Amino acid sequence: MMQSKYSTLLLWGVLAVAFMAVVSCMRPKPEEMIVGTWKVDTIISEIFDQEQKELIEQALNVQKQVYFIVSDNGQMDIVSPVGARSANWVMDNDSLILKATFIDTKQESQIKFEEISEEVLILKEESKLGKFTTKYIKR
Repeated sequence: MMQSKYSTLLLWGVLAVAFMAVVSCMRPKPEEMIVGTWKVDTIISEIFDQEQKELIEQALNVQKQVYFIVSDNGQMDIVSPVGARSANWVMDNDSLILKATFIDTKQESQIKFEEISEEVLILKEESKLGKFTTKYIKR
């Protein structure tokens, strides 16, 4: 009788692990979730450099007008009030780092996201100017 309960419990355990494995494989990867058009929703800033505070705030206001379009073909377009730029991109799904190479200049850039979901991107940055948290929403 004890053997039967143990076998049943073991079977349920194996089924639970198999179910969790299947469900986790069905969840989209960050490189799939990032495809779409993204616009700044909010920027939270803690400005360290008070001498440049006004200039930094102006730059943040311009940043709020920027949006980017990420295509599943490995290309993205960044659109700002001063024009648009295209880049090729690749996402590291484990580290949430997007590497972009601008097509016109071949300049490389890395963006480390704090969070990626199908509707929200969170980017946290810190520099000598301050700490900045930007929330992007999918349009």
